[in-house]
Amino acid sequence: MRFLSHFSMAVALATAGTLAVTALPQEAQAAKKKKEQESDIKISKEVMPKVAAIQAAMATETPATAKPMVEALLAENLAPDDRFVAGQLAIQLGGTMKDPALQEKGIIASLDSGRTGAEQLPGFNFFAGNFAYGAERWAEAGKFFQAAYDLGYRANNIEPLLAESFFKRNMYVEGLAKWDEILNNGNASPTKAPESWYRLARDRGLASGDMDLYSTWAAKWASAYPSGDSWGDAVAASRRTSQSDSVQNLEVLRFMKATGALKTSRDYQEFAEEAQRKNLFGEVVAVLEEGQQKGIVSATSPLVAEVLVPARREVLADRASLPPQPSGVRGSGSSSVMMNFADVWLGYKDFGKAVAFYEAGLSKPGADINRGYMGIGTAQAFAGDLAAAKQAFAKVAGTRSPLASMWQTWIGQQVEAAAPATAITEPAS
Repeated sequence: MRFLSHFSMAVALATAGTLAVTALPQEAQAAKKKKEQESDIKISKEVMPKVAAIQAAMATETPATAKPMVEALLAENLAPDDRFVAGQLAIQLGGTMKDPALQEKGIIASLDSGRTGAEQLPGFNFFAGNFAYGAERWAEAGKFFQAAYDLGYRANNIEPLLAESFFKRNMYVEGLAKWDEILNNGNASPTKAPESWYRLARDRGLASGDMDLYSTWAAKWASAYPSGDSWGDAVAASRRTSQSDSVQNLEVLRFMKATGALKTSRDYQEFAEEAQRKNLFGEVVAVLEEGQQKGIVSATSPLVAEVLVPARREVLADRASLPPQPSGVRGSGSSSVMMNFADVWLGYKDFGKAVAFYEAGLSKPGADINRGYMGIGTAQAFAGDLAAAKQAFAKVAGTRSPLASMWQTWIGQQVEAAAPATAITEPAS
């Protein structure tokens, strides 16, 4: 995160304005008495001549001659009003000379005086933090940025700079906690916190090396700004923090399909090959045809000849061989057998039958409860019954819990975006 450039700083300071210091000959003092009273800043008798000399030097064609006098004045043990005035002179002269170091001294002196006006205090704290940030004094920068932020300052990218002041010290947990605070405040305002802030926080979560932090912030990004990219990142982060078997991997890929997170031919290849290994011919065909429609899987791709074409040959006979209801399964049918049939019906987009077989599987001894409710929720989500899907996902625990939580977040987004919710559109087999 770049700090404000010295040129931009000078412009900002000039815009913010400084006190018009008055220490002129007596005939001019009377004309300025009212403004001086309004400012409530009283220059001491001992300092008044020094201020007058500095102003006189600043008014010449060689204002740099005033710099040693300003620095000498700043070095003195001054009363609050005198220190404030010295600081204002340093800011003004620093702007004239394009001398950021002198401007910084002036800002610090003004702040230390305790006499900086309420209208200038937020900006001056920001500028002090910006100077410290540019000098890589991270803790000092954070202190001033926080003061400015607490006073309501919201310009010049202060939010990322404030958070970065922690990351520059490798304080990732504290920096992400600060991002959480900033984002909550931003979302409580009339303008929603921008997506770029979520991306920055996600990036810092990844940079921390803590995959749990990365996963948390990838999910926050997808929750606030859902898209194929953000959900894909959230899924990728979740995969790095959990161990899953082949069945769970297919469940993840189904979620990616629902959220538009399948972005590359490799994504479609992984999905198709995972489904192929389980003889889910309908799902193989559905996902690869979707990839073709989106222009991601080309007609000349080996996936077409090696996976799609053989799956198409199997579809009719495979579907005809399926039991239409759980009672039609030969023998008692174990829980896993019932759920395998449910997966097949899910691939053929007969979601009612899929739910019936998952429920039958759940009723059997030794049932994998989490697999069953994950399947039911997925089938109901694809069918457009989002309320029922959310209830099913709420019953999922264990290693599938992160995926179930993402499904619930996604469902909430669909309900918020449009009511009544509509079924997920899928290409015909």
